[in-house]
Amino acid sequence: MLRAAVPPLVLVALVSLAGTVLSRVYADDLLTRLVVGAAAGSVLVSVAARRLRSWLVAPLSVAALAGYTLWSVRLAADAADLPGGLVEVTADAARNAIPRLLTAMIPVEPTPDTVLVPLVAAWLAGLAAAEVALRAGRVLLGYLPPAALFAGALYVVGPNADPAKS
Repeated sequence: MLRAAVPPLVLVALVSLAGTVLSRVYADDLLTRLVVGAAAGSVLVSVAARRLRSWLVAPLSVAALAGYTLWSVRLAADAADLPGGLVEVTADAARNAIPRLLTAMIPVEPTPDTVLVPLVAAWLAGLAAAEVALRAGRVLLGYLPPAALFAGALYVVGPNADPAKS
């Protein structure tokens, strides 16, 4: 049983590393917590749906992603004291997420539009990694999506982050 739990836990940890890297330019740790939740959720959906047919996993994961994204947008909007309803805030975040994330001043405030892209990217990387590593049995190849996410996080942070404190 322990042997079966190790690959999913490693995948969650690898996807979560991208959130840790990105948190170096964010004002607080909300993004890190949301990315860890997305990593755990995506891998958990894949593990839970392991016995189902493979074509059912993507719709289940998209439904879970939609629910988690709405909850995360509401959490980020409440933390930033943004006015408006959930539908308005989510639509604005979806429209402007990439430009606002790439042009935000450091330290980046964790608002719905600056957490949406990392959150969805973490979920997709976790799902792809879990499907390749756990369902297809190609564990090393399953590490490629988290590695690509980590590289993307390093690119976004760039030389702007403060050195890590020991």
